[in-house]
Amino acid sequence: MKPWVVPRPLGVTWAAAPDGVRLSVRQHGSLDSTHRLLLSHGCGLAADMYAPFWSELADGYEIVVYDMRSHGHSSPGALETLNVPTLVADSRAVFSAVQAEFGSKPTIGVFHSLSAIVALLHAAEWPDFAGLVLFDPPVQPTDGSPADLEGVAQRFMRTAEGRRDTFEHPSHLAQGLARSPMFRLMAEPVLQLFAEAALTEGSDGWRLLCPPAHEAQLFGWLFGFTMQIPSLLGSLPMPVKVIGADPAVQFSFLPTVDMSDLIAVGYDFVPDHTHFLQLENPELTAAMTVEFLDAHGLA
Repeated sequence: MKPWVVPRPLGVTWAAAPDGVRLSVRQHGSLDSTHRLLLSHGCGLAADMYAPFWSELADGYEIVVYDMRSHGHSSPGALETLNVPTLVADSRAVFSAVQAEFGSKPTIGVFHSLSAIVALLHAAEWPDFAGLVLFDPPVQPTDGSPADLEGVAQRFMRTAEGRRDTFEHPSHLAQGLARSPMFRLMAEPVLQLFAEAALTEGSDGWRLLCPPAHEAQLFGWLFGFTMQIPSLLGSLPMPVKVIGADPAVQFSFLPTVDMSDLIAVGYDFVPDHTHFLQLENPELTAAMTVEFLDAHGLA
């Protein structure tokens, strides 16, 4: 199968976070489009991993992607500052930098997992977005207690802390991913892209761009904010679409058992797909995104 190559950006800029951390922002797609899509990624990942998904949207929209601090091409910042409120402030800085550098344009946020939570909190404080498409955000189950959520957070933190962080070559990481049931639905070229976008080359081989300690700390913060999400979903002034993994599969993030809050804003799930649904089925998830945008005059 033909390997995936991330398209060369049409424009590149850096957003300055309030504490000075530099956040990498890249522009792709159709610059003549009337609407812009702003995309980011999940915890421990990187925006370039999602190129199979956002490339499906590039003919009809201007696409701007950014990496959160400690991820992808962005600077790491200090570990003690790495938390969800900081990421929300970073999101506002990115939004402002994009409008200043690339021109003012109605902007729809298209976010996954951790970045979906960040976008919801951003939109609740500053209604900058014309709309939001949120892929598999970790929404709190109504029967989940704080103790249950703490247990989930601790499991994710332990997994991240124990993650191997150096490799001889990206192909070695890709081979390991291919053996994991969690990544069974990804095509081989997407797995290779995933590995290449996760790593950077150094004097001692290839290392993860998101250090395991940083990923673990964000997981520790993330689940505390899931309890706010149902109330936020129903109060935002812009149209919102939630597209989830199949709640019945093993590797969805957190199954949502009370659908009323999600139905109120528009909810679909993709049967037989996991938390990485955008990478497992880029064509379908992009088509679902376009369907929502068309329905709300955001095309």
